Amino acid sequence: MSEPIGPRASSARRRSTETEALVRLGVGVIALAAIVLGIVGFERFLPAPGIEAGQGWTDILYYTLQLFLLDSAPLQQASNLPVELDVARFLAPSTTFLAVWLTAKAVYDSTYNAVRARRLRDHTVVCGSGTAALLLARTVTEEGRTCVVVDGSTPGAGGLRHTDTTKADARVLGVDGDPRDVDVLREARVHRAREIVVITGDSTQNADVTVGLRSALAGLEEPPRCFLEMTSSALGAALTAHELTSDSRVRVEVFVPTTRAARRMLDVHLPSPGHEGSVLVAGSGAQFDAVVHEVGRRGDHADDPISWAAVTPADAAHLEPPADLAVAVVCLDDDLMAVQVGLRLMRTVRDRSVDVVVAVSSSTALGGAVTGSDFAVSSVGRARFHLFNTTDYVYSVTALREGLYSDMARAAHDAYVRNARSRGETMDDNPSTVPWEQLPEDLRQANLAQAFSVSDKLRALGCAVIPLDETDGWFEFDEEEIDQLARNEHERWVRERQRRGWRQGARDDAALTHPDLVGWDRLTEKARQKDRDAVAAIPQQLRQAGLQIIRGGPGDGRHQ
Repeated sequence: MSEPIGPRASSARRRSTETEALVRLGVGVIALAAIVLGIVGFERFLPAPGIEAGQGWTDILYYTLQLFLLDSAPLQQASNLPVELDVARFLAPSTTFLAVWLTAKAVYDSTYNAVRARRLRDHTVVCGSGTAALLLARTVTEEGRTCVVVDGSTPGAGGLRHTDTTKADARVLGVDGDPRDVDVLREARVHRAREIVVITGDSTQNADVTVGLRSALAGLEEPPRCFLEMTSSALGAALTAHELTSDSRVRVEVFVPTTRAARRMLDVHLPSPGHEGSVLVAGSGAQFDAVVHEVGRRGDHADDPISWAAVTPADAAHLEPPADLAVAVVCLDDDLMAVQVGLRLMRTVRDRSVDVVVAVSSSTALGGAVTGSDFAVSSVGRARFHLFNTTDYVYSVTALREGLYSDMARAAHDAYVRNARSRGETMDDNPSTVPWEQLPEDLRQANLAQAFSVSDKLRALGCAVIPLDETDGWFEFDEEEIDQLARNEHERWVRERQRRGWRQGARDDAALTHPDLVGWDRLTEKARQKDRDAVAAIPQQLRQAGLQIIRGGPGDGRHQ
């Protein structure tokens, strides 16, 4: 989905470069014309009476070159000049002015961008071009932050500069060159970035970029988050499993566009637990496959399984929808055909309370109807018709941040709140028990850091992560492992809090004091149980993401 559907950024940059080259060419042509006209004009003029000047060819060339400096001696008191010389004496200084202006502009741009580069931090780096890069740049600047686009479609490493990805938006900068090149990544100041998104349009190249990123970010205590696009869900799951047990400090979050879009559609429209209603998925192609897989996965793991079915567009045209139909999702590579299928379903279910969701792309006029939002909604009878712009949603920086680690962080917080309330704690007693949406940013980051630490915990036990296989049994840590991981989690939490300026004392979030900032041996049993609950929930959090833990490795035969 990140292939350059409409490479406006690259085209605009090429047009800007071509314009500048044409200006330089024009200056050269004018300068050459001034020289030729000057030589011809002086040859006709110098025999004039009263003018004392050399008439050799070197003298004529010298006087002609003086025209560029407004100081040609034979013309100081001359009149009635030949037309060639009269034109040349205006053309020559004009080229001098233009050359000075071009030089000054280049020096200014270089100096300005160098100064800006030194001050650049907390920005987003996008490695890629085309529609996806444009959408991400737009969503970053809407947050009031700077976006640096590393465009691999333009050869060479030209350094940080203004880019034409958006008109007159000074918060979008660009770096030309291959994003796999460590020097190019450093030009983009990846070591100071808030996040880095790799969407070159080629999964293999995307993976290669992460190699350069690990080198460019080596040694950082808290490297920025890195998001890596994979077009294959199987490859995405395999890479995610690998990252979860990697010993690199650079955490790469893999996302598959079709999977991300499918989850969003189902988050909004899938019948909630306890509500009756079946789901129908109609279509073909990668997005259809992703929706079918996701609705099946959720149905299999729900306490109250959801009835669902998948059909082809041809079957959907003649299908009598089930009486309990709640949601119909239509996904096709052809947006117009998908809408037609969706409208046929709407006519069939217009007297029922049914949601018909049609996935479309931002590259079409239909997708443009929902640019800037997830869904466009209309109604026919009691049925509701929704257009979902998959591209705009997937390539939103806000949506990208809601990846695996964010899901784990949120799940950990939700479990923490449930356990706290079961112990009788309230929001007055414990300010951290507010819903995730109300949680202060520093506490969200603390939960995110806990999610990042899952890799260390699994590695400490010699465990690995692989894509979920339903034929394997349920994995659980034993009591000894839970105690070990709980101790490790507490020690990590203490280090993370102290690094952010917290100290031991009565609970006061404003004063950055907390009573649990002590060693494990001095911790109360109640506080220890919080850490045990947190680590015991890790297997379930990974299963929800389509992953499972195994002991030792995939080939040792000890799946649990």
